Amino acid sequence: MKELWIALLVVVLATPAMMAKAKKKAPRSERERLTERIEKTRKRLAEVSVDQAPARELEKSALAYLAGAERRIAEEWYSQADGLSKAADALTRAVDHIRHSLDPSRTGYPAREDQSRRLEQAYFRLQQADYFQVQSKDARARPLVRAARQFYQRARQAWDRGDSRSTDEFTKVTEDIVKALEHLAHTATPVPVPPRLK
Repeated sequence: MKELWIALLVVVLATPAMMAKAKKKAPRSERERLTERIEKTRKRLAEVSVDQAPARELEKSALAYLAGAERRIAEEWYSQADGLSKAADALTRAVDHIRHSLDPSRTGYPAREDQSRRLEQAYFRLQQADYFQVQSKDARARPLVRAARQFYQRARQAWDRGDSRSTDEFTKVTEDIVKALEHLAHTATPVPVPPRLK
């Protein structure tokens, strides 16, 4: 009898915990997941805002892509909404790196040799920027290619001066802009339309 009471008590106590766990595991819809990402990116973009013309241009592009993602969600084109929101997120990270470049209290940057390798990787990645822009078929992406090149030049000049902070942060800005362009190119890839039954 004692064992029966213990078993009953375990079931009664476990039931609310099991129900809470089941609630947590309920799958989110694609719409909810994307909407959450858009809101998170929009909030982060507001937090990392920088009062410099290049950063403001990147912010403006990020906001435009977030608005585009919201339109795609409303039309139920979730893969395109996903790509546009990822592009906006990459541009938000780029703005954040511009902000970091202005913060002299930040330390612990990689050694000069490591920065040299990273700059070289960014250079080769930058060679893909034009291709991604063309594939995206997005006129708004052309200024992003120009911005990526300008930030690479700033990173290279900072490396020449021995400025570790600016080298590292501007290299990351370059990489994030190219990543945004890559997401835009993937987004523009046509979604196959199923054939109609004749």
